[in-house]
Amino acid sequence: MNKSTRRLTPIHGIIAFIVIILLSFFVFAPLQYAFGMLGLALTELGLLLAALLAVRLTGQRLKAVFPIRLPGFGQIMGTLLIWGGSFLLVMLSTLVLMYFFPEGYLAVSSNMDSIFSTVSAPVRLFIIAVMPAICEEALHRGFIQYSFQSLRRDWVIILGMGLIFGLFHLDPYRFLPTALLGIGLSYVMQKTHNILLPALYHFVNNFLSFLSTLVSSPETAEESAAMFADRSYILSAIGSYLVIGALAPILLYAGSYLIRKSSGSLPRQSDGKIVATVIAILLLSGIMLAAGYAIVLLNHPAL
Repeated sequence: MNKSTRRLTPIHGIIAFIVIILLSFFVFAPLQYAFGMLGLALTELGLLLAALLAVRLTGQRLKAVFPIRLPGFGQIMGTLLIWGGSFLLVMLSTLVLMYFFPEGYLAVSSNMDSIFSTVSAPVRLFIIAVMPAICEEALHRGFIQYSFQSLRRDWVIILGMGLIFGLFHLDPYRFLPTALLGIGLSYVMQKTHNILLPALYHFVNNFLSFLSTLVSSPETAEESAAMFADRSYILSAIGSYLVIGALAPILLYAGSYLIRKSSGSLPRQSDGKIVATVIAILLLSGIMLAAGYAIVLLNHPAL
């Protein structure tokens, strides 16, 4: 069989992922420890190089592994809506984990803030938001997800990619939030087959992280540490995010609808099924809203 037509299997993607994990332990982590933000930038370039090398070694076509086309307005809006819904779920899961493991989260946050502050804002923006949107997506939504296509079932591919993205960050405290992020990114890629859209999703998500570094200082870090050391504060934040997060199911459904409709993959459904789906989504949102209000009121009886 000609190398250019060799069919990839999930084994290829898993091997690539294992290689990346080994590189992270023995090459990328030492680089970041020694050179800070420069080491982080070199890590991102290493991920891009690994993805391109994997494509070369397996004889794949770049256009097949990294499909790029001009996205439609509906696809862009759908991607942003899915990002918004998943962002709310990521924040909610982060707060829940922070409630149980506050020390671990504060340590991770403190270490990251100290690294980010070593470079100027434009350089920070490029390393935090632009490079991961290109380099990490080339590896994950590019080579690895492309190798998973023989699994056929979209939900298996998407969940598997979420698991891999969570493990990729090598942080038990961030596993669930990053896995949820990976699920959203992989869903967009699976439904659009256009790597520009998960890259946009990834950029927007990390751009918010960049903005948070602009207002971070030793004083604000100490204030945050004091607040999050108080579990009643975290519990109130969980209640508040449950109230706001009640929008997440609606955003996710609307985003999915726009993406599938714009991509021509929207299945025909009976009116009854559509109504049942909408009712289920509204019911889930209502439960989240009620739970959020209950947590806030129980935590602040005076309200």
